[in-house]
Amino acid sequence: MEASRVKPGFNGVGAGLDGSSRRGYMGGVGAAAAAGSGGRGSPVDACGVSLRVFVLAATLAAAVVMGVDRQTRNIQITLADTLPPLQVPVAAKWSYSSAFVYFVVANAMVCVFSAAALAACRRRGAVVPVMVGDLLALALLFSAVGAAAEFGILGERGNSHVRWAKVCNVYGAFCERAMAAVIVSLIAAFANLVMLMLTILAIHKSSSYY
Repeated sequence: MEASRVKPGFNGVGAGLDGSSRRGYMGGVGAAAAAGSGGRGSPVDACGVSLRVFVLAATLAAAVVMGVDRQTRNIQITLADTLPPLQVPVAAKWSYSSAFVYFVVANAMVCVFSAAALAACRRRGAVVPVMVGDLLALALLFSAVGAAAEFGILGERGNSHVRWAKVCNVYGAFCERAMAAVIVSLIAAFANLVMLMLTILAIHKSSSYY
């Protein structure tokens, strides 16, 4: 009698009757550990976990830095030539820009998702949801960075075509903190991209379909 053949699962690793040879989302084959623990979990890849922790920390830092960014300067306003100029305090705040608001919300959402993904990284049932979430997080980060960077460049250089004056020459500290948050979030986006590419590559290499 010929030995029965078992078809590979989603990740291309041949699964036994107890499913102990499946692969966790973060990498690492869970054959031995899953068999010893009753098939409840699988070991995770330290590189994937480290990248996700970095994304969590970077998006948290970017959201906090942008969320507390504020600067007040005294602006001289001349009402008439015969009157002395008035010193009016004018504040620049992140919430005054829809691009910065979107940036803070997007980074906060990715930070929360990264924490949830770390908690569920040993669960086999979370493979597909976490991967889809990583794709959405990647789109959120890059779109938020693009929107915030465009608004920052507008504040740095202005737009002579629509007569929008630059403001970073007045609110220098505000613009510097905003740009620092954008750079940190951009690094987090690339880290998320690398993590997703490594996961897809690991699944591709371990799949018997290719």
